Amino acid sequence: MAGIGIRPADARTPRLALLGDSTVTDQGGAPYTGWGQRLPAHFRLGVSVVNHSGSGESTVSVLAKPEMFDALVPQLRPGDLALVQLAHNDKETTAEQYRANLTEIVDRVRATGATPVLVTPIVRLRFDGDQLNSTGMIETAAGSLPRHMRDVATDLGVHLIDLTALSEELVEGLGPVDAQPIYLIRENGDRTHTSEHGATVYADLVAGELRRLGLVPERYWR
Repeated sequence: MAGIGIRPADARTPRLALLGDSTVTDQGGAPYTGWGQRLPAHFRLGVSVVNHSGSGESTVSVLAKPEMFDALVPQLRPGDLALVQLAHNDKETTAEQYRANLTEIVDRVRATGATPVLVTPIVRLRFDGDQLNSTGMIETAAGSLPRHMRDVATDLGVHLIDLTALSEELVEGLGPVDAQPIYLIRENGDRTHTSEHGATVYADLVAGELRRLGLVPERYWR
């Protein structure tokens, strides 16, 4: 007889941890799907993907809630990766606080021996004409949050996956109509959260950058 079993991952199994918002998290049901749900499909046995993201989370909230970043840190070990995509919900966060929060997250990940990777946020499906507008590009009163994240990555010497730039190129290339299946606009008007198709597309982009950067050994890729 064949069956399916569940057992704890080996203590030596490298972990790929995700710390993000609703566009990354394991959503409760279709059609809502975060790109973090689709990332494990790129790996063979031997990598443990730990999705520690949550809907509504920001750089402020993950540091304030004991169940978020404080709970993730003890799980990290040397050789692990921690991908951080937080920006969509930092609407009221100042530029200084946003940068300080990212810096704290990076420093604490590094203290565990794990490797932090900053991931700029996916764009929203918000167009003016044939180009994404400031809302689509995740700009707030603090300025461009993706740009702030890029600056922090440069200042701290952290690996960066520029998912904003990659998703901008993809979405603008498709245009405001043909890009709609990536999001949930046709289901309920949602221009931020991704469909199963969209989550798969964005997970593919993240996986491609992880592989290009050499952050996951080749033996673990499908």
